[in-house]
Amino acid sequence: MIGASEVILLLFIPVLVLLIVLWLWMLIDCLKRRDDMFKFGGNNARLIWILVIILTGVIGAVIYYFLIKKTDSHEDRIIGIALLASLAIIVILIASGLMVNTRSTVSIEPYPPGKLPQSIEIPTISLTPKVTPVLPPINQTLPSNATTIPATMAIQPDTGTIGTKVVLTGTGFTARDNNVAFRLEPEDSPGTFKVGYINNLVSRDGKTIEFVIPEVLSACAFPLPETNPVTACPAIGILFKSGTQTYPVYVVNQNGTSNRVNFTLSR
Repeated sequence: MIGASEVILLLFIPVLVLLIVLWLWMLIDCLKRRDDMFKFGGNNARLIWILVIILTGVIGAVIYYFLIKKTDSHEDRIIGIALLASLAIIVILIASGLMVNTRSTVSIEPYPPGKLPQSIEIPTISLTPKVTPVLPPINQTLPSNATTIPATMAIQPDTGTIGTKVVLTGTGFTARDNNVAFRLEPEDSPGTFKVGYINNLVSRDGKTIEFVIPEVLSACAFPLPETNPVTACPAIGILFKSGTQTYPVYVVNQNGTSNRVNFTLSR
C-alpha cells in the first residue's frame, strides 16, 4: 500500500513538472533569439539545459524507486509507470513544440555594435507601367439648350393696307407667343405708346410668321414680363397714322427682340 511519504511525493510531482515546463519555456525563448538572451534567465541557456536534464532524471528516479521498485502492489507499479510515461510525454511535447516554433518563427534582431554589414543587397523590382490607349475623340453633336435670338430676314410684301396678308421670314421664332411690333414713333420722341403690337402669332417651322395687318394694334407684347409689383397692359387700341407711312417692323418673343425691316402702310 502507499504510505504518507508516497502521498506527499505525489503532491509535489505536479509542482516539479510545472517548474520543468517553466524552464523549458525559458529555454525555448532563448533558442528563438540570435543573441542567446531571454527575459528571466539572462544568457544561461546551457545551465538551464543542465538543470532540466538533472531534474527530469531525479523525478524519474524518485518515481521509479518509490512507486515501482519498493512496492509490491501491482496497482502502485501501474501508477508509477503512468507517471513516468506522463513525464516523458510532457518532455516530448515541449521538445516538439520547440522544434516547430524555432522553424516557423521569424525574428528580426539588430546587428551587434561593430558588426554592421558593409553593404546590404536590395532586390531590384522592375515595374511595368500599365499603358491605357488613348482613343481619338468621337465627333458628337451635343444638344444645346441655348436660345436663338430672333432675326428677321425679309417681309413679303413690304407694302400694303389694312387687311393685307404679310409673311415674315427669319430665324428664332417660337411655336407660339410671337409678337410683331410696329414702331409708330421714334424712340426719342415725346409721348407714350410709341410701339403697337400684333399678339399671339404662331410659327410652325420657327422660320416664318404669317399675319394680317389689323385696324387696331395692342399696347403691349405678350406674355408680360414677371415683375414685382405686377404690371398690367392698358386696355387700349393703338391706330396707325393716316396716309402712307413706313414703319420699322420687328419680332418680340421669349428669345428676345429681332432686327428691323421696313413696311409701308397706306391708310
